[in-house]
Amino acid sequence: MNRGVYSAATAMATAQQWLDVVANNLANASTTGFKRDGLTFNDGLVRQMAAAGGTGPNLGSIGSGSVVKDVYTDDSPGVITATGNALDVAIRTPHGAFAMQTAGGVRFTRDGSFQLDSQRRIVDKSGQPVLNRQLQPITLPQGAVTVAEDGSVTVADKVVDQIGVFDGSFSKQGGNVSTSANAQPIDTPQLVPRSLEASNVNAIEEMIAMIRLNRAFELAQKSVQSQDDSTERLVSSLQNR
Repeated sequence: MNRGVYSAATAMATAQQWLDVVANNLANASTTGFKRDGLTFNDGLVRQMAAAGGTGPNLGSIGSGSVVKDVYTDDSPGVITATGNALDVAIRTPHGAFAMQTAGGVRFTRDGSFQLDSQRRIVDKSGQPVLNRQLQPITLPQGAVTVAEDGSVTVADKVVDQIGVFDGSFSKQGGNVSTSANAQPIDTPQLVPRSLEASNVNAIEEMIAMIRLNRAFELAQKSVQSQDDSTERLVSSLQNR
C-alpha cells in the first residue's frame, strides 16, 4: 500500500478513537465523580531505513503515523460542592472509591450521592447497596443520620457502621462504575460530608479538542483522496505510453 495513504488512514483511525473518548468525556461533564479519560500514542509500523537497498549503512527510521497505545484515566479531583443532604459524601483525596453491591458483583464509584431505601439500607441512585469496609451492606436503625469525615455513620449519636472507601487498580465498565481485582479498604479515608464531587471534565477544553480532531480527520480524508487521484493519474500516464 502507498505509504502516504497508509499514514493518512492511520491518522483517521486514531482521530476517530480520540473523538470517541472526547465525546464520552463531554457526555459525562455533569456526572458526579466522573474522571475524564485520555489517550497515549505510539508510532505505527516503524521501519529502519538503510542505504543500498537495505544492505548499506543505517539511515534512520520512519513511522507510518500515530496509533493508540492505551487509554488512561485522569484521577485529578473535581470541584467539591456542599449539598446539605445528610447522606451525600465526597472523597477529598484523588484516589479512592465507594463500593456497591450490584447484580454483576461489587462495583466501585466516586459518586457519593446516597440515600436510604425502604429497608433503611444506604443505597446509591440506582438502589444498589453501598458497602462498608467488610464489603457488607449498611443497614441503619431509625433516627437522624450523620456521616463523619472518616465515613463513620452515626444514628442518634451512636456509631452504627462505616462507609467503605477502597483503593486499587480500577477498570471502567461504563455507567460511572469500575471493577477492581485488588481493591483494599483505606484505613483513614478523607471524606467531605453533605457534599458531592463534580466531574473533572473541562467542557471547554474537550470542545476545543473535538473541533481540532474533526479538522484533523477531514485533512486526513483529503490527503487520502489527493494521493488516490495522483496514483490514478500516474497509472493513466503509464497506460498511454
